[in-house]
Amino acid sequence: MLPLMLVSIYELVKLILDFAVKSNMAAAPFWIGIIVYFLFQVIFFKPMRTYVFGHELTHAVAGLLSGAQIKKIKVSKNGGSVTLTKDSVFISLAPYFVPFYSLIIIIIYLTLGWFTDTKPFYPYFLFLSGFALAFHFALTFYALTIGQEDLKTYGVFFSFIFICFINCIIISLILILIFPQYINLSGYFHNVGADAFFTYKYIFVKIAHLIKS
Repeated sequence: MLPLMLVSIYELVKLILDFAVKSNMAAAPFWIGIIVYFLFQVIFFKPMRTYVFGHELTHAVAGLLSGAQIKKIKVSKNGGSVTLTKDSVFISLAPYFVPFYSLIIIIIYLTLGWFTDTKPFYPYFLFLSGFALAFHFALTFYALTIGQEDLKTYGVFFSFIFICFINCIIISLILILIFPQYINLSGYFHNVGADAFFTYKYIFVKIAHLIKS
């Protein structure tokens, strides 16, 4: 799975760079939102209680979607926990690749679009989307660096690769929801599939040569 993760990251970087060039100043509020969040975290503080709330709620929602029942939820700025009747890779790792607040912002904006003209609010939507994405990735990275019990259940190495890979998929999906006119999602998935195929083929050929020799 490691090669798949690496080619996904590589193609995502290409996708973002291509998007940055094509969008020009149209995406400026989005990039400003990202920058503002990072400045906020550096200058002021890490909003850990807000992050932990979203983190644990994502565990809970993932559990409900997987057929589990919630027994207890605990949230504080120092950490939190959710007690469920079952566990899975999806339930354990969902908070690390599901940008909870970004999805809430997108859902609210798209829902409002059914009832009113949201074009005047589009720059604010872009700013909040960038801010929320930066929040998710900055604090998820921080959480991973200080160690998380969630990752130990299925192995830290596997969990890390899985989180990185799914994050690439989620980012591409979020980008096309926010910027459908600039993102070529099918091209991204096609390139990931092609790169992964040739990478695995190269690895298998090399292994075969080593075995024969």
